[in-house]
Amino acid sequence: MKRLIFIILSIATAFTAFANPPKLNVESLFDGRYNNNKSVTISIYKNNGNYYRGITIKNNPQIIKKIAEAIEKDAPKASDYSDHQCADGQYTSLQIINNGETIFIGLQRDKHDGGFFFIQGKEKAFK
Repeated sequence: MKRLIFIILSIATAFTAFANPPKLNVESLFDGRYNNNKSVTISIYKNNGNYYRGITIKNNPQIIKKIAEAIEKDAPKASDYSDHQCADGQYTSLQIINNGETIFIGLQRDKHDGGFFFIQGKEKAFK
C-alpha cells in the first residue's frame, strides 16, 4: 500500500513539474524597461497559437550586453545551443523544450552596437 501511495505521489509530482512555465531569464527583458528607449523597437505577436516577441536595438551596447547575459543564464536549460562569430557579427541561438514544444531564442549582434533579439514558440511552450 505504501508503495502504491509513493508511486501516485511521484506521478503527481512529475506532472506538476512538467506543467510549470519555463521561467526564462530572457522573458524578463519584456517587462517594460525598454518601452520608452528610443534605441529600441519591441514587437509582440500572438497568432493561431504561436507567440513571438522581438527587440530591435540600434547603437546601444548596454542593452545588447544585458540580452546576451540573459541568454547565457538560460543556456543550461537549452536542448540545443549555438554561438557563431563571423565578419558581420555574432549569432547566438537556443532551443528550449517545455510542455513538449520548442521555444526558439536568438540574438544577432552587429558591429555597430546594434542587433536583433527574439523569442518564439507555440503558446503551449510558455505555460
